[in-house]
Amino acid sequence: MKKMLIGSIEIPIRSALDCETAYEWIGGETILRTISGAGIRQETWKRLRATVTGSGWLPPGLAAVDTTQQHVVAFAAVVAVTCDASRQATLPAGRRSDSGHEPYAVALFADGSQLPTPVGILANVATADAVVGAVGYQVLYYPQITAWVSRSPLSQDHAGASWRWDLIIEEV
Repeated sequence: MKKMLIGSIEIPIRSALDCETAYEWIGGETILRTISGAGIRQETWKRLRATVTGSGWLPPGLAAVDTTQQHVVAFAAVVAVTCDASRQATLPAGRRSDSGHEPYAVALFADGSQLPTPVGILANVATADAVVGAVGYQVLYYPQITAWVSRSPLSQDHAGASWRWDLIIEEV
């Protein structure tokens, strides 16, 4: 199982037996209209917001997270980037590279199946190795961002002997 880190605080596996991560791109964006009504998209900035909800047999120890400070947050859920025709994808600099969390690639087939394939990374460009019969490729990575972490509600289900927690994390 992959582990989530908030600074040096690791959320224990037994605190995240049931864990869900929702990623959302937020930003200063709008569609402007010309005199003829044609739309022109304008985007001035984009950041990642994540909502992480978990439950498990132990409390997650999030009381130690100082919410007045920014933290480096290393996620345990992947994001996929579709490769171009040359099997390449540009990855963000904000990604995990620690053991077990390195980017990886999959070859996609017409029948909906997928097959892992080696990936080479030079700077922030990932190149998936060719696979016979593949119709496309994706490179998957684990985000790692500097972020503000909100206070987490923490609840215990006494009958079910489990703890439930939530985090909202916004990239600075």
